[in-house]
Amino acid sequence: MRSTASITATATWQTTLADYVTAIAWSPNGHWLAAASAAGEVMMGSPPGQLIALRSPQNAAISSLAFSADSQFLAAVGQAGEVTVWQVASSAHRIQWQQTYAGVWLDQLAWHPQQNLLAVGVGSQVELWQIPTGDRLASLDFQASSVLNLVWHPSGDSLAVSGHGGIKVWQTHQWQKAAQLIQVPGASIAAAWSQEGRYLGSGNLDRTLTVVEWGSPPPWLMQGFPGKVRQVCWSMPPTSGSAPLLAAACAEGITVWERETTQRGWRSRVLQHHQDTVIAIAFQPHSQLLASASREGQIALWQNGKQLAQTLKNFRQGVSCLVWHPAGDRLVVGGSAGKLQIWHLTQRQAKGFGA
Repeated sequence: MRSTASITATATWQTTLADYVTAIAWSPNGHWLAAASAAGEVMMGSPPGQLIALRSPQNAAISSLAFSADSQFLAAVGQAGEVTVWQVASSAHRIQWQQTYAGVWLDQLAWHPQQNLLAVGVGSQVELWQIPTGDRLASLDFQASSVLNLVWHPSGDSLAVSGHGGIKVWQTHQWQKAAQLIQVPGASIAAAWSQEGRYLGSGNLDRTLTVVEWGSPPPWLMQGFPGKVRQVCWSMPPTSGSAPLLAAACAEGITVWERETTQRGWRSRVLQHHQDTVIAIAFQPHSQLLASASREGQIALWQNGKQLAQTLKNFRQGVSCLVWHPAGDRLVVGGSAGKLQIWHLTQRQAKGFGA
């Protein structure tokens, strides 16, 4: 006799934005949900309550938004070249700080995992701002291209910056020193640290995937993808000291990589279900349940990163993004037509017979 987990997903809350949902974020404390659209609006609230407008539609898309580690501030960047930070811990949700870069479309930002330190990609530069004082602590020059992705190490000790030629990693307390370069054949377009900070994965424009075990060179280079690797994400390690799963989205498929027990390399399996480009992937916090969403409007849930557990089909006009609640019991999904929907997940053990 064996036990398997049965997953039930129920849509419990819904609202509609003015346009294509471009970004979604939960606050780390799980209280606030923020969403932005191609119309330039920024909405925030605490579902099942209504969302309120922090920024009205202004015909300048918001590209990215994120909450600070202490859940006090929400930052957003977009087409207008503005970095805006709201103090969401106060009842007024007032703008706490704002910076404008004329003529620059901003699409990358990342909060330090322990401090109110905000990294913003501005062309080929990374600007580091202390919030709420607005003091600029450093300006890092990627040089080779525009900044394509920003991701802090979970410890906060370093910042990885993606662009043409690879990933540059700066040490937090030594901004003035040259960055460590992890080379890739083309350009790194999506990078992610594993939850414990042991591995750094990079999805690349030239149809490859790079994986580095931090402090243990050289990197692995996975090839053979049918197109650019547009997103990567890591699961929770299955056991203490073991390697987590790495999922990579490319075209209509998802490839999940697992470290071999010999420690010499990685083996892969391809998850095939979606009929159009996979737009977003994310592992449930503290587990190996993978959510994926595609342009045709389907959301798939994969048990242990390999078995299709359930398909959700409420987005006929396409899905644009998805994010897990920090507790892992809710999944919020944004659509191409502006729909924003929360799915509540429950799991129970079901007993069955088999070898």
